[in-house]
Amino acid sequence: MTRATERYLVVTEHARVVVVVRGDRSGLDADLIEVRPATPDEVEGIAMETPLRAFASKMVDLVVARGPGELEVSDTMLTMLVKEKAAEDLKRIERAARVLSEQP
Repeated sequence: MTRATERYLVVTEHARVVVVVRGDRSGLDADLIEVRPATPDEVEGIAMETPLRAFASKMVDLVVARGPGELEVSDTMLTMLVKEKAAEDLKRIERAARVLSEQP
Protein backbone atom coordinates (compact mmCIF):
# COMPACT_ATOMS: atom_id res chain seq x y z
CA MET A 1 0.00 0.00 0.00
CA THR A 2 1.39 3.37 -0.99
CA ARG A 3 0.98 6.18 1.52
CA ALA A 4 1.34 9.89 0.98
CA THR A 5 4.87 11.27 1.15
CA GLU A 6 5.30 13.37 4.29
CA ARG A 7 7.73 16.22 5.04
CA TYR A 8 8.96 17.43 8.42
CA LEU A 9 11.19 20.34 9.40
CA VAL A 10 13.64 18.95 11.96
CA VAL A 11 16.02 21.06 14.04
CA THR A 12 19.35 19.48 14.97
CA GLU A 13 22.43 20.84 16.73
CA HIS A 14 23.97 21.56 13.35
CA ALA A 15 21.19 22.73 11.04
CA ARG A 16 17.53 22.74 10.20
CA VAL A 17 16.71 20.03 7.66
CA VAL A 18 13.65 18.72 5.87
CA VAL A 19 13.03 15.02 6.38
CA VAL A 20 11.02 13.50 3.56
CA VAL A 21 9.31 10.24 4.47
CA ARG A 22 8.68 8.40 1.22
CA GLY A 23 5.16 7.10 0.82
CA ASP A 24 6.21 4.31 -1.52
CA ARG A 25 8.45 2.57 1.05
CA SER A 26 7.75 0.28 3.97
CA GLY A 27 8.87 1.21 7.46
CA LEU A 28 11.97 -0.95 7.45
CA ASP A 29 13.24 0.03 3.98
CA ALA A 30 16.72 1.55 4.03
CA ASP A 31 15.56 4.46 1.86
CA LEU A 32 12.41 5.31 3.81
CA ILE A 33 13.67 8.85 4.46
CA GLU A 34 15.53 11.51 2.53
CA VAL A 35 17.21 14.43 4.28
CA ARG A 36 17.26 17.72 2.40
CA PRO A 37 18.51 21.21 3.20
CA ALA A 38 15.88 23.50 4.68
CA THR A 39 15.65 25.86 1.72
CA PRO A 40 12.66 28.19 1.39
CA ASP A 41 11.19 25.93 -1.30
CA GLU A 42 11.61 22.81 0.83
CA VAL A 43 10.04 24.30 3.98
CA GLU A 44 7.08 25.78 2.13
CA GLY A 45 3.90 24.32 3.54
CA ILE A 46 5.50 22.87 6.67
CA ALA A 47 3.76 24.45 9.64
CA MET A 48 6.12 23.65 12.51
CA GLU A 49 9.69 22.78 13.45
CA THR A 50 10.43 19.70 15.52
CA PRO A 51 13.60 19.25 17.56
CA LEU A 52 15.46 16.05 16.69
CA ARG A 53 14.89 14.55 20.16
CA ALA A 54 11.14 15.06 19.86
CA PHE A 55 11.21 13.66 16.34
CA ALA A 56 12.51 10.36 17.74
CA SER A 57 9.06 9.22 18.86
CA LYS A 58 7.56 10.40 15.57
CA MET A 59 10.13 8.32 13.70
CA VAL A 60 9.03 5.20 15.59
CA ASP A 61 5.40 6.00 14.74
CA LEU A 62 6.27 6.47 11.07
CA VAL A 63 8.12 3.15 10.86
CA VAL A 64 5.26 1.31 12.59
CA ALA A 65 2.59 2.96 10.45
CA ARG A 66 4.31 1.91 7.24
CA GLY A 67 4.72 -1.66 8.43
CA PRO A 68 7.47 -4.20 7.81
CA GLY A 69 6.78 -4.69 4.11
CA GLU A 70 7.51 -8.25 2.97
CA LEU A 71 9.39 -9.14 6.16
CA GLU A 72 7.66 -11.71 8.35
CA VAL A 73 8.99 -11.83 11.91
CA SER A 74 7.64 -12.32 15.41
CA ASP A 75 6.13 -9.36 17.25
CA THR A 76 9.11 -9.24 19.61
CA MET A 77 11.58 -9.17 16.71
CA LEU A 78 9.50 -6.56 14.88
CA THR A 79 9.49 -4.29 17.94
CA MET A 80 13.26 -4.56 18.15
CA LEU A 81 13.69 -3.89 14.40
CA VAL A 82 11.40 -0.84 14.54
CA LYS A 83 13.39 0.71 17.40
CA GLU A 84 16.68 -0.02 15.63
CA LYS A 85 15.41 1.42 12.33
CA ALA A 86 14.17 4.59 14.01
CA ALA A 87 17.49 5.05 15.84
CA GLU A 88 19.41 4.48 12.61
CA ASP A 89 17.32 7.05 10.75
CA LEU A 90 17.80 9.61 13.53
CA LYS A 91 21.56 9.16 13.21
CA ARG A 92 21.25 9.62 9.44
CA ILE A 93 19.35 12.87 9.99
CA GLU A 94 22.01 14.16 12.40
CA ARG A 95 24.89 13.20 10.07
CA ALA A 96 23.19 14.81 7.08
CA ALA A 97 22.52 18.00 9.05
CA ARG A 98 26.20 18.16 10.03
CA VAL A 99 27.32 17.73 6.43
CA LEU A 100 24.83 20.32 5.20
CA SER A 101 25.94 22.81 7.84
CA GLU A 102 29.56 22.51 6.64
CA GLN A 103 28.72 23.29 3.04
CA PRO A 104 29.20 26.87 1.89
